[in-house]
Amino acid sequence: MKTSNLSIVFLFLLVIFSCNSDDSTQTPITEGNYANGVFVLSEGGYTYNNASLAFIHSNGEIENDIFHAVNGRSLGDVAQSMNFHKDFGYIVVNNSNTVEVVNPTTLESITTIGGDFHNPRYISFYNGNAYVSNWGDGSNPTDDFIAVVDLDSFEVTEKISVPQGPERLIAYENTLYVAQRGDYSYGNTLTKINLNNHTISGSITVADYPNGLEIHGNHLFVLCSGYQDWSGIDYSSNGALYKINLENSEILDQINFTEGMRPNHLQIENQSLYYTIGKNIYKTSTNHFEHPSTPIRNVENDGVEILYGFNVVNGWLYVCDAKDYQSNGELFVYTITGELQSQYPISGLIPNGVYARQ
Repeated sequence: MKTSNLSIVFLFLLVIFSCNSDDSTQTPITEGNYANGVFVLSEGGYTYNNASLAFIHSNGEIENDIFHAVNGRSLGDVAQSMNFHKDFGYIVVNNSNTVEVVNPTTLESITTIGGDFHNPRYISFYNGNAYVSNWGDGSNPTDDFIAVVDLDSFEVTEKISVPQGPERLIAYENTLYVAQRGDYSYGNTLTKINLNNHTISGSITVADYPNGLEIHGNHLFVLCSGYQDWSGIDYSSNGALYKINLENSEILDQINFTEGMRPNHLQIENQSLYYTIGKNIYKTSTNHFEHPSTPIRNVENDGVEILYGFNVVNGWLYVCDAKDYQSNGELFVYTITGELQSQYPISGLIPNGVYARQ
């Protein structure tokens, strides 16, 4: 992620030092003014059709449930992820099987893409197309695919069959890398898709449950949580973090986590990698590759109940607290060095991520 305009960062810092969550009770800023700040996406309850989107302005004020306020309707059922490309924002709504396309500064709906997704997860872009990972039936290992969306017509033009559990995905030159998490089972590969002809060109074996992908320079960083099955099957594996050469798919370096560590939420900012284990935030260098002995922050001491989402955006650390999955969530904002700066009540269930148009 890139550093934003410094004036915005300094203004945000100044206000955060002087404001707390009580500021959210102020009169909402005029609808449509969503150019400077960050979006907070909340999944909502499964089958409740109450996914929502909040916005924290660069002056520190928050507006909740802005998609509904602007468009007069619900965002849908289980908002999974959000991304931006050129003039539009794209919100993947998992259980509604849709992708909402919005104007990122007004939040007005441009169109709703639907009809061809099945349990969609994440979205990436390359050369006029969007690529959306789909689990299909989460218990069926043979129906998973990447949907190809033409960004001129907003229509699904193709489905690329992939192994079970395609999760995060990222494009580099003419190759799409897909983390095969494995749906409700487990996976341990990255699928490589040739974006010139939409065929699978190879795979890279990693540890179980790859759930984080970030590119820095010509290196791909892959975070794997390891596998721990909740159904009682006697199987578990450890997590790992990989540094991969994108020119030849060679694994250059890796961190092997010890038993019981379940790393998650890989993020990158300048030369640093950030990830979480439990309620601890860790930071390591993209060059000096090792798991630090101490975290930069333990967020449990700040009152975080369930660390459900974590993002590094424009020099700030954001922690989404899902509480008990039934109460409205909360957002915690930290400096890049891990100092707590502010907390925001989120009037939505299960906040899972913070996003900004770069």
